[in-house]
Amino acid sequence: MRIRPTLRLCLATAATAGLLVGCADKDDSRDKHGEKKPATQPTTSRSSQDTSSGNAPAWEPDDALQRAERALDAYDDDGTNPKLVDTDTSYIADRLAKTYEAPGDRPYRLDITCNTDGIEELTLTLTRGDEEQPYGIGCGDPEADQFNIPPGKPFKISAEPVKDGAGLFLWRLNTIAPEDVEGCEDDIKSC
Repeated sequence: MRIRPTLRLCLATAATAGLLVGCADKDDSRDKHGEKKPATQPTTSRSSQDTSSGNAPAWEPDDALQRAERALDAYDDDGTNPKLVDTDTSYIADRLAKTYEAPGDRPYRLDITCNTDGIEELTLTLTRGDEEQPYGIGCGDPEADQFNIPPGKPFKISAEPVKDGAGLFLWRLNTIAPEDVEGCEDDIKSC
């Protein structure tokens, strides 16, 4: 029986593949008693790494915005029936500074979150006239932080820029019914 050259190449390829599969199944993660050794380093694929640093996952603004929106949406079913006044976003490398007039008689609720690359918390400052209150905002939390602000006087939200930082703030300012205010009635004065 004579084997054709193309069949010979196919058989050689199949044999090589079989050897590689056999080697891949070898498990060096067990000690001499057959117990599984703890992993010393997490494994990551090269495709999931940022090519600029060689080992950090790439921060993607679109993905971060989606995660931040999910954190804001976590309160959609809280029964308060908020009325949207404004929604906005700001990169953490830029200075966040936004002033709201706060007219009307309904209390305001600020829902705000941040999503960053490697930063767990950023400082948000609420200001009204001479009153000022800083708060730590958890970045990447599954639920946004909420702050209550009574109507009548303008107030400002601000955060200092993070030089060369990758990340963003996302917030919604709503009005809510007075009976729906939970916790402190004025987070600028602080309770």
